Parts: sequence; C-alpha cells; structure tokens
Amino acid sequence: MPQALAPSSPLASEQADIACPFCGLLCDDLEMSEALSPKQPPHRACPRAQLGYTAAELTGNPGIAGKPADFEAALSAAIRLLRASKRPLFSGLGSDVQGLRALFKLAERCGAVVDHMHSGALNSSLRVLQSLGWHTTTLGEVQNRADLVVILGVDLDRGFPRFLARHVAGQDALQPARRAQRRVIYLGPKAHAPTCPAELPLEVLPTPTARLAESLRTLQGLLQGIPLPRTGKAAALAPLAARIKAAEYPVFVWAPGQLPATVSDLVIGAACELVAQINRTRRAAGLALGGDDGAQSALAVSAWLTGFGTGVGFSRGALKPQGELGGSAAALAEGGCDLILHLSSFGPAHLPAADKPRIVLAPPGFAPREAPDVYLPIGIPGVDHPGQLIRTDGVVALPLRALRPARHPSAASVLRQLFAALERKS
Repeated sequence: MPQALAPSSPLASEQADIACPFCGLLCDDLEMSEALSPKQPPHRACPRAQLGYTAAELTGNPGIAGKPADFEAALSAAIRLLRASKRPLFSGLGSDVQGLRALFKLAERCGAVVDHMHSGALNSSLRVLQSLGWHTTTLGEVQNRADLVVILGVDLDRGFPRFLARHVAGQDALQPARRAQRRVIYLGPKAHAPTCPAELPLEVLPTPTARLAESLRTLQGLLQGIPLPRTGKAAALAPLAARIKAAEYPVFVWAPGQLPATVSDLVIGAACELVAQINRTRRAAGLALGGDDGAQSALAVSAWLTGFGTGVGFSRGALKPQGELGGSAAALAEGGCDLILHLSSFGPAHLPAADKPRIVLAPPGFAPREAPDVYLPIGIPGVDHPGQLIRTDGVVALPLRALRPARHPSAASVLRQLFAALERKS
C-alpha cells in the first residue's frame, strides 16, 4: 500500500513560475516558498492541482502479482512478459514528451498497439479538422484580444478551474478596449455554468448538451439573416446573435473530452462552421480545451514519430492507424492483444477492461487498486523530475521543473531500461 512520507525539501528554497502538470492548461504561474507537502501545495494551485500534489506525497514499492518486490525483480518480470507477448497494447500514455518518446520506441520494438486514454476526445477533434478544417486560437489570444467568449457546455469548475480567472478575467491585454468590453456567455446545461470572477460579466443561456449543435446551427441562420420563427429557440438565441455581430473578436470554447461521443463531432463541427461563417467578414476563432494526462503531448509525439494520431499499431515493420477503428477498445475486442502496458503519470491509472496480463507504470498515488501482474512506480514530471508538456492549445511546449529530489525514476528511464533489455536478447 502507498504510504505518506515526511515532506522533503524542494531543490530550491524558493521557486516561482512553476508549471503545473495536472491539466492541459499547464498554468505556469505557481510559486513555492516552502517544502512541497499536502498542507503546503504551490501557491495558486487549483483544486485539481491540489489533489495531484497531495497524491504526489505517496510512495510505494514495486510489485509482482500484488506482492512487494525490489525494482530489479519487477523490471525482470516486466521484460519476461514483454518478450513473451505477440501483440501488446500500450495504453494510458499519461507522460511527458520524453516519456512518450521512449514509449513509442519500445512500442515499435514490441510491435504494439499504442492508444491514449483520451483518444476518443482527440479523434473527435481530428475528424472535424480533417473533414471541415477549423480556425482556432490560443490562450494568449483569448486573453489579449477577445471581446466575447462563448462557452459551449464546458464544466470549467470541474475540468479547467483557472481558465476564466487567468485567461479571460485578467486585466492585462494587448487590446485594452476589447478587454474593457469583454463578456462571457455560457451556452449549455445550467448545472455546469461556471463560477465567474465578480469583475467579469457572465450570461447563462441554459441548453441541454444534446441540443448544443442545433443551437449553433440556429445561430448560423440568425447571423445569415435567414427568416426564423420569433418564438422558441430562435428568439432565445437572438440576443446572442446580436452580441456576436457586434463583437470584434468572438471566441467559442468547447471541451471534446466532456462531450458525449454521440454528439461530440456534431457540436465541434457546428462550432467550427459558425466560426468559419463569421470569418468571411470579421475575425472569430474556436478554442478546444483538453490535453489532460499528457494527451496533447501524446498527439504531437505520435505525429512526429509516425505521422498518425495516438491510435496506431506497429506490425512487422509497418504502421497501421487504429484510431478510426476504435483504438485500444477495438484492438482488445478483436482479440489480437495479449498484454497491456499502462502508463499514467498525472492521474489514477484506469486500465482498459480486459483479462490480460498487465504491466503498470504509475506514481504510487495513482496506482490501480487492483494489483497488476507487474507494478513499477515512477515519478511525476514537474514534481520528481524535469520534463516538457504541450499545452492544450498545441502551440507551446512548457518546461517542467523538479520540485524535490526524485523518489522514483522517470517513466522515460524505466521504458529505456525495458527497451535495452529486449535489445540485448534480440
């Protein structure tokens, strides 16, 4: 069982501009003046980050079939499983850029299927991008230039607690006039309406998630001047259409990972078409929030190394895209995978449901409750060791700094050891 350790000293007595690895926003304004501990997380850490930093204080031992083992024995057991596997599945992919590079190298060596835990959300965005194209913006552009921010059903309080305070409500902007006129409109389930800073005007237009795409199509019609009934949905959305017409730079924000699979493509597609329509005469943009658990980094690393998204399979020297076929779920359903290697550095290790041998790389605070065949504890990038992650908007790779002496090795170092051992026996 993981155990709490006494607080350890950080690598420096005082640190500023710390990047937080626990969500895709990668807020890089955290500060520390004391040792990292559950009672003293970095200053400005949001509730999500506080949970992550608290879990980081747990430590644990490697394990084989639920029994404690030393690291070398657990590593040898993992090597035996990988060597015996004909078609492993590498899942989770929650790591930094360095860890992901090492994982893809090992995957090619093992002929593995590789799929991120959030590939469903990633694939929704990719499908829309491939079929329609899109105009998207960055967190900095929202902060500096937007005068209207329309939130499309995103539960910001649960998923991205500092988005409004840091990127929308901030007073500094390259366009002060637009900042002074900035308004936030929430279009989505009333229960998910955000808690907005007092200085930021917020208007809520309650809309079920299942009707979001329809509402966006109605807005398109209103902006095009198509005659619509003066009652019902059209009447309720007419004030928003007027605000969009008057805005110099409206931004529409969605979160693919929070949208049900049945409507995700429809909502994202409708938002992108609305943005494209506005851009015929003025400027508008979309912003997708996500990238948790290293998802944006996994997408980038996979594209760099394979030319595909995160759902890929290595087989006999050839690459096969798996994303459209359902990624890990399809690979397991087809019966071709006989081993799971799961990597999760930033959150609980939720393994794919399958009766297969399992190797898990995760920090002790995020280890699965059910003991895997082999458990290898790893450190957290941005806590135990330096690293890099790519932010949710995909335009910035932020450096992560170690906040204390490492308690466990990095995922990259463990994966490299696995690769080296397999190469020695080849």
